[in-house]
Amino acid sequence: MKKYIQYFLFFKKTDANILNYSTFPNNNLCLAIYRENKIDYIKDSDCNNCLITPGTVNFKSRLFGFHKMPFNVEIRTSLDQVCILFHPAALSVFTRESFEDLISSDHVFDIFKNRNEFILEQIFEEENFSIRADKLESLLLANLNDRQPEKLKEALYLIGKGGEHHLSVETLAGKLGISNPTLFRLFKNNVGLNPKSYIRTWRFRNILNEILDKRSALKTLTSAGHSHLYYDQAHFIKDFRSFSGHSPNQLIDKISIEHNDLAWIFNKK
Repeated sequence: MKKYIQYFLFFKKTDANILNYSTFPNNNLCLAIYRENKIDYIKDSDCNNCLITPGTVNFKSRLFGFHKMPFNVEIRTSLDQVCILFHPAALSVFTRESFEDLISSDHVFDIFKNRNEFILEQIFEEENFSIRADKLESLLLANLNDRQPEKLKEALYLIGKGGEHHLSVETLAGKLGISNPTLFRLFKNNVGLNPKSYIRTWRFRNILNEILDKRSALKTLTSAGHSHLYYDQAHFIKDFRSFSGHSPNQLIDKISIEHNDLAWIFNKK
């Protein structure tokens, strides 16, 4: 499962105090499963906010991803939440449902077929998170029924190994021996993003991880832009701020949780 699933995350909040947190654009997808919560999600050109309040429906499951700006979550209730973070393009090996349909659904978890109709009840009633993870992994393995196209795997590999040699869409299509429209369809059908958006987000996450590395000196903030082929520092700062809402220096002081590819800001009220 490691090549498909990045993390299982389990959140428990037993009080009704307000908690806010923000995460940043990434190329993975998060399937969030809630028990007895109401989810109000607003995403447009100016807003990317999710409000969680008490609800009456037993389970809801939402897919979050493809962000172009920080994802801001406000929790106004107790919470017991399960999250499955899929590596880029990994969800497509479990289902052929369109990403447009899944993103708008409140019951995404239904794509995973299981003979046990009470599997979610059993997962949430299990207090041991390791056992929860085992149950989720067994369910996912039972639904693994597709393969990623070879050209897609090659494309993700080329982007991932690019380092400072930033690939354009045209260059990537040329290396793969396919046309730009074919590359576009390959990404939209299997990743959910167009290749240009994927590459821009990959570059942002790569730089974010670099500047949050505690071993990096502040001078790295200037050199990071050059090493990732930004035209100049102003271009780098503008692009970074559009994804994170902060300049690199501001963000370093605000990050509350940093672990591998996770970077979150927490605020309690």
